[in-house]
Amino acid sequence: EVAITPLGTPSVPAMAVVRPASRLLAAALASCAAGAAPPSFWPKYDGLRKVEVLDGVWKFGFHHFDSMDPAFAPGAAELTPNSTVVPSTMDAAPPGFPGRRGVGVFRTSFQLEGRGRLQFMACSFYCRVFVDGRELGDHRAGGFSPFVIDVPAAGSNLASHELVVLADNRFNHTTAPLHTGGDFWCFGGILRSVLLHKLPDDSAQAWPWRAYVFPGKVFGDVSINISVTDGSFAGEVLYSLQFDSGERIQGSLVVAGGRGVIPRMSVPKPRAWNLKDPQLHTLTLTMNGASIVERFGLRTWGTDKSAARITLNGKIVKLHGWNHHTQWPEAGGVGAAGTESQLDVDIALLLEGGANYIRGGHYPQDQRWLDRLDENGFAMWEETLGPGVHADNLQDWAFFMKYQLQQIDEMILQSLNHPSIMTWGFFNEGESSNPKSCRGYAAAADRVLSLDQTRFVTWASNTRQRDVCLKHATLISFNNYPGWYSHPGNLREPARAWTADASWVRTKFPQVPIVIAETGAGGVYEWSDNATDAKWTVKYQSEILAADVDVALSNSNISGVTLWHFFDFKIDDKPTKECGPCDLVQGSDPPVCQYVNVSCPRPKGLNNKGVVDFWRRKKASFDVVAEKYRKAQNTDRPSSVSIVWV
Repeated sequence: EVAITPLGTPSVPAMAVVRPASRLLAAALASCAAGAAPPSFWPKYDGLRKVEVLDGVWKFGFHHFDSMDPAFAPGAAELTPNSTVVPSTMDAAPPGFPGRRGVGVFRTSFQLEGRGRLQFMACSFYCRVFVDGRELGDHRAGGFSPFVIDVPAAGSNLASHELVVLADNRFNHTTAPLHTGGDFWCFGGILRSVLLHKLPDDSAQAWPWRAYVFPGKVFGDVSINISVTDGSFAGEVLYSLQFDSGERIQGSLVVAGGRGVIPRMSVPKPRAWNLKDPQLHTLTLTMNGASIVERFGLRTWGTDKSAARITLNGKIVKLHGWNHHTQWPEAGGVGAAGTESQLDVDIALLLEGGANYIRGGHYPQDQRWLDRLDENGFAMWEETLGPGVHADNLQDWAFFMKYQLQQIDEMILQSLNHPSIMTWGFFNEGESSNPKSCRGYAAAADRVLSLDQTRFVTWASNTRQRDVCLKHATLISFNNYPGWYSHPGNLREPARAWTADASWVRTKFPQVPIVIAETGAGGVYEWSDNATDAKWTVKYQSEILAADVDVALSNSNISGVTLWHFFDFKIDDKPTKECGPCDLVQGSDPPVCQYVNVSCPRPKGLNNKGVVDFWRRKKASFDVVAEKYRKAQNTDRPSSVSIVWV
């Protein structure tokens, strides 16, 4: 819930969103009273293809036992003495305070007639799934990628089943191999929706699971890659399909290994998706009375090889925006389960800031967020979890790479129809200067291209000109913080450093585009009115960001920039414990710090590089960047967003 009202203090316009525990619970109870609901995000379902969301109030308990104990018995009532809302974050805590690490046990019930499939959109870190006391599966491939667990039939009649989910948010090489750290708090719990899919009673009957729409060489032509609910199905299937609200087209499809392809179809009255006019189409595919409705956009990402620049629909584009974590105010502190209104607020702020490009750091994204990017004309970079990986990880084929490749599959096969996605990424700031790492980079790139050759493959490299694996990237992306970490205080350094890197890439890889994946500087929100531009002041932050943006927009070798970061965000475990919170002004809501210790590398327990603070209150740097971004795309400033706590 949001309201537009003045905050009064401090002097910078304020904006924040809150989700009190009482309102979370009330909303969940209202949802339960209204009955099972379909997903709010795409794809949609119709006919026999019944899907319901299991979100709401679940029983819950928090513990510290061995989550891999093979003797774990989920039936004991004392495991779940409390209640919580799903989705939510089980380790939510305010900035500067470490969240709890351990094992959450979640319990609910559902009704199912025949066979079903549970789909977890994000369960973090390590999760085990039990139905009626029987373990049906687990997930180790990162806490942010969707996964499915099939539920066998318990007879032909409608039956009630108990679902227990164990979620362990402790760092552990065995249970959570892809949680390699990173400068952000890795949240635990059931972070996104849980869906229950009804499956056909007869496994020999094919229902559509997904229909992926790929652009053809001629505008309006598409190919459709179809997967059915049974991955082992083989045979001929009759189908009907419909674009938008047009005529139904009948046909037959040969399916092998649960997959089939319709090689060419023409979309009636095709409309192009682009950054300024993001037109969208739908495809309804029906088999045996079961329908799935996919949304897609007609667009083509590419490269002008003569200029080594990114193109959209054949035209060179300049991309500019921010990195964006999934963190918001949540009951008890900071969480990763954003509400619909919180997602809307961030979109509104990004539009006000003149952005057309978002990098999702550093894990697969919420489908609700990607839907909004599609609708608002943003280019998007989605990447897998696994920041700061070392050469040892990238040579661990039996374990780390096994789950990394699984995560790539899960991310792409969930997000493939989003036209906003321009780039698939992995291994943020990995050890790409070590030749021993390159086989891992090559395997990840090859896995991406085996699923999708219509988008770019990249990673954010902080080794830059020392990176020896770049031949495996179709888009080169560098992280660097000139004027902040290197040559602090030198406002000319961003132009020098980024010009040098872009020139090097153009020389070494003359047909490959380059983007700036991360750059920026910190600015403490409360230090907004300083006359000097000392480190940590918003004045100095604004000067560095202005220099970064100026070179990114003016340099013809640079295709785009995503500043680090859009908002101040909660940091990882060690510096959270080292830095702690700031001293707060008593009674301030949202919080205002009266004293900030900047001798700590992460003051206030936050990464302070945002142009808005954690509660989405704007810093002066927001307007500095927004003016340059809007001028670059020749757009007027939309209405200012000033949403505060209620």
